[in-house]
Amino acid sequence: MRGKLFGWTLATAALLTIVTEWHVIRTLLAQLEGARTAERRAVQASIERDATIEQLLRDAREKDAQHAQLARMRTAIDSTLAAYQEAFRRLIDENQAVRHWAATALPDDVVRVHASAALTGAADYVARMRARVAVHDAGDGAAHEW
Repeated sequence: MRGKLFGWTLATAALLTIVTEWHVIRTLLAQLEGARTAERRAVQASIERDATIEQLLRDAREKDAQHAQLARMRTAIDSTLAAYQEAFRRLIDENQAVRHWAATALPDDVVRVHASAALTGAADYVARMRARVAVHDAGDGAAHEW
């Protein structure tokens, strides 16, 4: 009987060891699968990050090219403007009547148009609106109303 008890004890211990090891292996496999999933996510995030960086670099190169083109256009416009101004100055210097016309003051209407926000920008428009009354009082009718 002692031998049978020892055999059962040994078999129970072996079975308990097998169940414990099986549980440990299952836990390790689950952790391994979790690590693989985390790795796949990290690789995907890295690929997406690299694609975003590449897109930003392409955009930056495109903006640099546009900036260079704008600088070339501005240089061409500046040289054309300088040529027109030189031609205008030469015409003024060559003709007494043109010199006299150029020396006279501009009419008030022309000065007003040149000072308008359409030519000087929105910041000037806001400043001019603050400097005077922009609209009539609510109780007063407009000048063209009866």
